[in-house]
Amino acid sequence: MLKPITFFRKNTFTAGLLWLLFTAFSTAPAADPLTLRMLTWQGYAPVSQVDKFREIILNKYGLSLNIQIAYVDSSDDFFNTIRAKRVDIIAPSHSVFNDSRYKFLSQQLLLPINLENVPNYASLMPRLKALRYADASEDVFFVPLTYGPYGLAYNQQQLPVAPGSWKSLWNPVYAGRYTVNSDYYEANIYIAALASGMSIEDIKNVDKLNTPEIKQMLTTLVSNASQLWGGVDLASDLSGHTLATSWGFSFPALRQQGERWKMACPREGTTVWIDGYALSKTLQGRPQHKKIAEEWINFTLNNDFQTQAIYQQLNSFPASEQVYSTLKNAGTLPHDEACINFDFKWPELNSRERNFMKSIWQRALQQAGEPTNSS
Repeated sequence: MLKPITFFRKNTFTAGLLWLLFTAFSTAPAADPLTLRMLTWQGYAPVSQVDKFREIILNKYGLSLNIQIAYVDSSDDFFNTIRAKRVDIIAPSHSVFNDSRYKFLSQQLLLPINLENVPNYASLMPRLKALRYADASEDVFFVPLTYGPYGLAYNQQQLPVAPGSWKSLWNPVYAGRYTVNSDYYEANIYIAALASGMSIEDIKNVDKLNTPEIKQMLTTLVSNASQLWGGVDLASDLSGHTLATSWGFSFPALRQQGERWKMACPREGTTVWIDGYALSKTLQGRPQHKKIAEEWINFTLNNDFQTQAIYQQLNSFPASEQVYSTLKNAGTLPHDEACINFDFKWPELNSRERNFMKSIWQRALQQAGEPTNSS
């Protein structure tokens, strides 16, 4: 039998990542268990889907598969864990690969993905395949899984008309009635820049961000928030509020609680993230482990996973062209497609840009009396 599994939010623990072990049982003889270590976002590896995958691997390879799964709050977790050789599969956002903090490629921390083992790659939306993520070479280091907005969410029962601007978060009417993410400080800086009238081309421009206006906007954003949430937004983070920044992941659970939330489409634009899978150098010289890891990537692109895990459970955009087209034709896409402009995808940052953004966010937290993270 499967052992009971309990899921926790990583940021409720101070001792670091909590590793969860999925153990498989089969009446048929199998080889020694093969273990893969995965670092991902909450919701990207549901228990029911992991069980299906283990059964596929047992039937196809005769392997009893253990998958150790840990959850992250920020991209720093990916880098720290992969550098310590404690992970085999990571699920980062598109913007981290050439980020000067990590140097995933120049430090050879990742392995190319063999697309012969990922036939479902052919089913990706063309615009996702067309984007270059990790390298200018022919090698593929990143396979998209899903994408969506860091959006302006609103409670339709409290606010029947969608807010038309990011400036709503700075409207005194909503002070104490909204919540924002505390971990992705760059995303908060982007929305402050957009609200101030800055163009999308300039939202990472240190010289244009280094103004008293932007710094005060960040302090006000934190000070007037009723709470800050970390990692992935849960229903408990948004419940009872009028506005929020959100990935949209919490919307299905909120509906079950009787709250109807929706993404607004602010006139300034909404920044877009693309999440997917990459393989750690820990798989080098371990061809069987690497092949099973690539099988997992392929599995997450099948129609069942993309529909149930990505769309139904997370309320996020599927990477599969077929699933996307089905939802679009039915008028049931998770968010307004007009707000998903890939010109607004998160930019890559250099050290100067990253350090500056972190410093002004830490300053905003301090001035608002919130705890800061020095890591």
